Amino acid sequence: MYNNKLKFIAIAIAVLTLSLNGCKKDDLPDVEEEELITTIRLKFTNTANAADVKTITWKDVDGTGGNAPVIDALSLKAGSTYAVVVDAVLNETKSPAEDIKAEVVAESDEHLFVYKASGANLTFSNFDKDKNNFAVGLSATATTGAVSTGTFTIILRHQPAGAKNGTETPGSTDLEAVFQTSITN
Repeated sequence: MYNNKLKFIAIAIAVLTLSLNGCKKDDLPDVEEEELITTIRLKFTNTANAADVKTITWKDVDGTGGNAPVIDALSLKAGSTYAVVVDAVLNETKSPAEDIKAEVVAESDEHLFVYKASGANLTFSNFDKDKNNFAVGLSATATTGAVSTGTFTIILRHQPAGAKNGTETPGSTDLEAVFQTSITN
């Protein structure tokens, strides 16, 4: 009888131990996977002439390393204003291609497109905003000055929840694409 009680207690302890371990919470936090972006396409539409549309694409289908990206040049008219739209952000290593732009739209409070011009007389303003009134940059206004050449860089920053503060500093870079740019007559 003493032997049966001992067996019962041993089994009860084993069952209790297994049930407690089976319900243990995972201590590891969820880590958001960085997006792989192979393609970004932007559309510049002259606000004074809707027929004057420039579409540029940066494409690096094999990702970082390997082959160099294929990059279009941007040519805009001097003294003009353009409505700018991020037309597509894709991961083309998947079939069908993964639409990263949809994720940026859904998580606009965690993303920021940063627009920078160097050398070219080109400025950007009027960015679309997220629910917290911070810029997202899926749309913007580009204004050109005098004839010039240089580069235009667009950077997609991933800024985790609560980190976005209206600047490009917090977070990490998901994409940085540089386009040769000319402002012409």
